[in-house]
Amino acid sequence: MNHTPIPPAGQPSHWAALRRLGSASITVASGSHTVQVRATHVRGATTLSGSVTLVGDTIAPTFPTAPGVQVRTGTVNSTSVPVTVTWKAADNAALAKVMASSPSSATFGPTVTSWATSAKPGASDLFALKAYDMAGNTGGASVYRTPNIIQETSTTRTGTWTRKSSTSYLGGYSYSSSSAGASISWTFTGRSVAWIVSRASTSGQAYIYIDGTKVTTVDLKSSTTLYRQAIWTKTWSSSAKHILKIVVVGTSGRPTVTTDGIATLG
Repeated sequence: MNHTPIPPAGQPSHWAALRRLGSASITVASGSHTVQVRATHVRGATTLSGSVTLVGDTIAPTFPTAPGVQVRTGTVNSTSVPVTVTWKAADNAALAKVMASSPSSATFGPTVTSWATSAKPGASDLFALKAYDMAGNTGGASVYRTPNIIQETSTTRTGTWTRKSSTSYLGGYSYSSSSAGASISWTFTGRSVAWIVSRASTSGQAYIYIDGTKVTTVDLKSSTTLYRQAIWTKTWSSSAKHILKIVVVGTSGRPTVTTDGIATLG
């Protein structure tokens, strides 16, 4: 049978203080340590707890791969360009989480390395991250990037293109062509670009050229009508001058290609 010891006569306050004590703060140097608790009775008897290992951590997390930003596929509008933020955070002991504070707030687990978000075009946007380790140390990293939307008035066109007006299009208009070989080109400076289109069941295909080299063929066909769609993207390691050229394939039975501009990231 268990019995609760009776405090020694004349020393009740010491005994009460001992029984009330459930935790205490300690300071340890950086590195691994073994911790035990020794309990001492007022009459001198002692007992030692089992040991636990703890790590003293005073080193802040780092970002071995700084935040990077690139445009991504998705719906574009006059106030929002879809982007992906990438990074790699690390810690000498154990990473707990990564938090974003700009351009919006979000929290990620320690193994997450990308974030699908959006940015406001026409302004320099701050993309800020902070990493937390299990000891509460923090380390931050950030980058500024400027997204822009460039429409068809800033293009070089060959062949037949028709301007179409609608509030569904960026800036209220787009350009369409069903003529095989018709082309439209943008010259821009940036590190990432997305081609924006309208899509429908009757939409056709287009060849995409970057700096004079054909890189892919894109099919705009969609079972539902979609506007302001970033359908294709490309990203470079640094900002530079590039030419994006779109050529109408003239797909049999559905030749029309409707372009609604490009989104770039400087």
